[in-house]
Amino acid sequence: MTSESLLDQAARCLQNGDLWGAESLCRQMIQRQPCFEAYVQLGVLLAWRGQSPEAAATFEQALRLKPDNPAVLFHYGNSLYALQRFQEALESYGKALAIFPDYPDCLINRAVVLCALDRFEEALIGLDRAILLNPANPLAQHNRGLALSGLERFDEAVAAYDAALALAPQLADAWNNRGVALSKLQRFLEAVESYDRALSIDPGRADTYVNRGCALGELKRFAQALASHDKALSLNPRSAEAWYNRAVTLSELKRIEEAVESYNQCIALAPNYANAGYNLSLCLLQLGLFEQGFRLYESRKHPPIDCRQPLWSGEDIGGRTLLVRAEQGLGDSIQFSRYVALLQDKGARVILSVPKNLVRLLRSLRWDMEIVSADGPAPDFNCHVFLMSLPFLLRTTLETIPADIPYLAAEPELVRKWKDRVGEAGFKIGICWKSSAPGAAIGKAIAVSQFAKLSKIPGVRLISLQRHDETGLEDLPEAVEQLGPQFDGGVDAFIDSAAVMQSLDLIVTSDTAIAHLAGALGRPVWVALKRVPDWRWLLDRPDTPWYPTMRLFRQPASGDWDGLFVQIESELAALVTDTGAKPIPSPKTP
Repeated sequence: MTSESLLDQAARCLQNGDLWGAESLCRQMIQRQPCFEAYVQLGVLLAWRGQSPEAAATFEQALRLKPDNPAVLFHYGNSLYALQRFQEALESYGKALAIFPDYPDCLINRAVVLCALDRFEEALIGLDRAILLNPANPLAQHNRGLALSGLERFDEAVAAYDAALALAPQLADAWNNRGVALSKLQRFLEAVESYDRALSIDPGRADTYVNRGCALGELKRFAQALASHDKALSLNPRSAEAWYNRAVTLSELKRIEEAVESYNQCIALAPNYANAGYNLSLCLLQLGLFEQGFRLYESRKHPPIDCRQPLWSGEDIGGRTLLVRAEQGLGDSIQFSRYVALLQDKGARVILSVPKNLVRLLRSLRWDMEIVSADGPAPDFNCHVFLMSLPFLLRTTLETIPADIPYLAAEPELVRKWKDRVGEAGFKIGICWKSSAPGAAIGKAIAVSQFAKLSKIPGVRLISLQRHDETGLEDLPEAVEQLGPQFDGGVDAFIDSAAVMQSLDLIVTSDTAIAHLAGALGRPVWVALKRVPDWRWLLDRPDTPWYPTMRLFRQPASGDWDGLFVQIESELAALVTDTGAKPIPSPKTP
């Protein structure tokens, strides 16, 4: 039987769906003598079957016989891409296009490889050419959307996906990726609708269920988000991404133990999965499991440093100089500065490096040490450590949290100054309803109107502890007193706040640096917390081992500030009655 008749038989097998028969006939031809057409047909069959290494090797054989065939170069590039040999795939596509520049499918697939290499601008050039050659090709528009998404031009990406879907409404990939672009634009409801369209076409897409769950989470529809991640895992139990996002959702639902299990599943599948170890540490710390939690907390991102001296790792530090570097927010610096006393107890000379605006406040720490600005040069030191690594290195447990309060003090001259300004009348409450730090965590800011309700209690005065230069203070309720533009108006953070607190009966604040300042000063402070708070406040308890003078109030349900402030108002009314606040003078008649 001739090779030509074998090829005809192989073609008929393909038409009838008999792939194994077609493969067998191609191999027979190749065994007789090298045959270009047989290599090509066999390579295509292997590629369809997902046998990419064998397909690539077969196309290489074909190219030895006809090295300038653009179709084979195209198929060879596809196999190399499947093997993630991206640079070689680009070379193969480039050779094909050098022979046949107007090869739309090759332009499209070359662009896909360029996107995988983050060369999105080059990808766009090829895709625009492909669309010019064949405007009715939905894959060109779809991949154009991917390139535009890579360039973070998400509005244009959505338009490209819409163009693809106008040509091919059943293109599930386009619906999914359109949802991703919409999520980047924070159009989460539309994103969910797009994911739902993708799943109506292809219900087996585990990745789309994960994307859908993330969008639902952004909409605070956590029960539905969890169901979506669970569906993803039913389709692909080995999806580290699904386990990770399931854990995030469980944390939002305050099912922390289950979140821990899901993070562990994620890490077992992908030990280096971004943020999984860090997020797991937060859950463990919320549960009070400090030994495990602080160990994993070391996986957090640290500020970049340029330093020849070694990091301190807990070894004997007696007689050596240790530079302690503050990190994260101002409240963290205030909270964890207490640990320098434990280092001194170990015989170390401690230099505490903090943000420039905290130097003056922290120089009131009651332990004798050097406080320097992180913006300037540090004195000579032997080794250094990050401030928030100290609980781990010093093996802190719930029972051994250093809480010798107060450890900060206000400046006496400022205390006198602000005492005259605040006066003696009424039950004086300092309030703070939002953090002034850029990028402060969502859920820690509360509408000032919630605090203003407290002024209805007879005898209560509300005094703003927000910086005067913050936005929104011009529209404060009349019941909230302001302390004027000089209040903490200089370069030093919280200097005036610390002094004013000495004249206040109570501080009521959201989870801000003001809470830590009041606690470190030993002032009575009530903190309003979202239902699933930051790890340091643990779960459910009304007190905190970090600050003995602090009382915690927690949302009864997610987002329920009204219910929380009903509790505060009730307890405050009883407290004011018990203390017998001095009456507030009536305003003088002009």
